[in-house]
Amino acid sequence: MELTFERDDLLYALQVLQGVASGRNTLPILSNVLIHAEGDTIECIATDLEIGIRMKVEGAITEGGGITVSAKKLGDIVKELPSDKPVNLATTANDRVEITCGDGVYKIIGMSDEEFPQLPSVEGNAIGIGGETLRDVLQKTEFAASTEEVRYFLNGLYFNFLEDKTEIVATDGKRLALAHCEPLNSPAGEASGFIVPLKAVREIERTFAESGEVNISVFENQILFTDGNATLTTRLVDGEYPNYQKIIPEASEGNAVVSKEQILRATRRVSVLSNPKNYSICLEIDTEQVRVSAKTPELGEAYETLPVESSTGTVRIGFDARLLAEALAHIETENLSIEFSGELNPVLIKPVGTDDYISLIMPMRLEPSSV
Repeated sequence: MELTFERDDLLYALQVLQGVASGRNTLPILSNVLIHAEGDTIECIATDLEIGIRMKVEGAITEGGGITVSAKKLGDIVKELPSDKPVNLATTANDRVEITCGDGVYKIIGMSDEEFPQLPSVEGNAIGIGGETLRDVLQKTEFAASTEEVRYFLNGLYFNFLEDKTEIVATDGKRLALAHCEPLNSPAGEASGFIVPLKAVREIERTFAESGEVNISVFENQILFTDGNATLTTRLVDGEYPNYQKIIPEASEGNAVVSKEQILRATRRVSVLSNPKNYSICLEIDTEQVRVSAKTPELGEAYETLPVESSTGTVRIGFDARLLAEALAHIETENLSIEFSGELNPVLIKPVGTDDYISLIMPMRLEPSSV
């Protein structure tokens, strides 16, 4: 096999694939990237047996064939090559790979492509979603997904296909994030939804970072995302997602509209003096202001008072500062609304001016003398 690439084209593909190939794999070949050239198409492929990514790469084919090489080693070499000179990649005897660029020659040991696992093919009706829309709903929700293995069905994002919209949901039991977009026809036939594993979500964002349109297909326990140049397949999480609608309050007793940046920065500053065992801070909301405070006997105390744009009702409520700050950070509007119904009921945080996103946090019980 002998191929010629523009350095940036090859580097981009390798950087995307390294997210899958660089994991701790029991099989050495899974740390490799498969480079395959046939006809007029060059593909680079990586898999960890759960997620597989196939990318087309622009290049000239002098001789077709296939080889697998260390994704990290090849990526490190290509990254340091000059961007204004072509990169030539050729296989030699005994599965060796020779990379030539300008006056530099690099020889690394590869492995036969015959040992590389085949990526599963997914057949089924595909649905299209705008690339920007897909990236937006993933970014707004993935932070709330669970990373604990106890409730594995929460280790991903739930796509729920409704008649009037499609909801994308993540929760870890302490918080929930829900974004929705235009209604999409379920690609799973009779299924009303599916759970995409969190690891795959992060690779989807990386793989389709610049895609204008992404097609989604589902077959049994596999899902496929493709934009024509890159294809990602992954196993779906096998489990029934909880009825998240039950914990979302239908109405609230009060709400306060505040500046997103002001309350986010105040939360981060005040949390420096929160108890490192539980990161508890207190929000006291009334009709004129929001007071953010923390008190830890061993560290000290802090508070800040913020004006409100509008407010109804009063409440004194505790939060894990880390969860609150992360929820606030994912609001993209200038102002946000905090909706509450008592000190121990779920609190909703919503962007002002749009109804396509909500974030929910379960409050903490405050000790009377803690703040």
